[in-house]
Amino acid sequence: MLYFDLETTGLDPDTARIVELAALDAREAGGRAGAGGRQLTHHRRFHPEARIPPEASRVHGITDADVADAPRFRERAADVQALFEGRTLVGYNLRAFDTPLLDAELRRADQPGLDLEAVREIDLYRVWTALEPTEGRGYRTLTSAVQRYLDRFHEGAHAAPDDVLVLPELLAEMRAEHGLDEEEMVELSAPPEEVDRAGKLRRKGGEVVFAFGRHAGEPVADRPDYVDWMLRTDFPRETKRILRRLREEG
Repeated sequence: MLYFDLETTGLDPDTARIVELAALDAREAGGRAGAGGRQLTHHRRFHPEARIPPEASRVHGITDADVADAPRFRERAADVQALFEGRTLVGYNLRAFDTPLLDAELRRADQPGLDLEAVREIDLYRVWTALEPTEGRGYRTLTSAVQRYLDRFHEGAHAAPDDVLVLPELLAEMRAEHGLDEEEMVELSAPPEEVDRAGKLRRKGGEVVFAFGRHAGEPVADRPDYVDWMLRTDFPRETKRILRRLREEG
């Protein structure tokens, strides 16, 4: 497993840039999931080649001055690609944000990127919401997950190193409490009805249907006008790629 977290310039995984990457490689750390006293195995800040918006700095505390002399992501992209290649990725809300954002950054840096349809992931946010769909509804931050499962306040929230270091302990506690194995956590992170990471499409009765808006529940194949509108509008790149493929398949 590779536990990781990103701090970025924004909330759109297609356009935001990485300003900090923290990771804990379970192989290098001895594979002791949940053990105390862990240390990060990888930590780097990057110059995002753009200004960091003040609203982003207010969340993670990283300013333009903090990364003025940091390397550009493209300068370390080959090393990052190698680190993530073939791993089971573990994070919190990584399917909707961290993994697709990292893929976009790698591809911008002329790397192969991640296979978003095949990469193995354990998204502890998705696991929690699947197991306890009504627990803490509307407030599913990493801080609230730590409070729920570890019974303490998460110090250092929104700092990538602190967020990563709590992930092995959180995963171990969720596994123990719910009696899960790794494969079950992977399946809960990407349920069979899910089509795209943004949750705009889902499977229903063997068909792909819209999962939002006024056409929620209607087959995508029955609304080519709505598909055209989505392709022209600001929807995630992965969602658009899937819609194009579905249209080509007829």
